[in-house]
Amino acid sequence: MKKFLVMICTLVAMLVLNGNAFANNPVPQPNQDPMNWQISMMPEPTAEEIEAARWSVVVENDLGVYAYDMGSLDFGKDKKDEYDKNIVNVLVKTVFTNKDVLKKLKQDYATKLEGKEKVLYCKMDMQYKMKEKTYTVKTMQVFTNTDRQIDVKKNKNKFAPIPEKSFAEALYEVCQKFVADVEAAELAMQEQAAKEASKK
Repeated sequence: MKKFLVMICTLVAMLVLNGNAFANNPVPQPNQDPMNWQISMMPEPTAEEIEAARWSVVVENDLGVYAYDMGSLDFGKDKKDEYDKNIVNVLVKTVFTNKDVLKKLKQDYATKLEGKEKVLYCKMDMQYKMKEKTYTVKTMQVFTNTDRQIDVKKNKNKFAPIPEKSFAEALYEVCQKFVADVEAAELAMQEQAAKEASKK
C-alpha cells in the first residue's frame, strides 16, 4: 500500500510539473509565425510609401523636384573592371512641375501617350568623376503619370564640368559625403583589425 501511494504521488507530481511546462510554453497557433511578429500599432507601409522612402530630395527649382535613390550610391569600375572611388554612380528622379515644360513634353511624346496620360518624371543614371569634378548622364528614362516608361535615351559617357549652383553640384556634394563615409568606415575597420591582431 505504501509503495502504491508513493507511485500515485510521483504520477501526480509529474502531471503537475508537465502541466506547468505546457502553461509556460503555449503552443503556437497554425497561422502565427513567432519569427514574423509586428507591432499592431504600426501598419505595414504600402508599396507607394516604400517607393517614396527610397528617394531623398536634393533640389527643388522652377523645373521640378530632384531626388536621388539613397540605395543607389556606389562606386563605378575602372578599365581593369575594379571598383574606383573616384567614380560614383547614383540614380536620380526628376518630377516635372513646370507647366511650360510639361506642355512641351506632352507635345514631344504625343504619339506615345495613351488616353489621358501625361509625362510626369524621368530617371537618370548619373556618374561623377570626383577628382575632375565632372559628371555625365549615362541613361535617361521618361515615365508617364501611370509609371509607364515611354522613352530611353543613352549617352556615350561624355563628361562635362559641374555647373555652379546647379542640381548637379548639389548632388556632387552628396557623392562627396558618400565617399567620405565609406573611407571613414574602411579606416575604422582597419583600426579594429589592427587592435585585434595586436591582442594575439
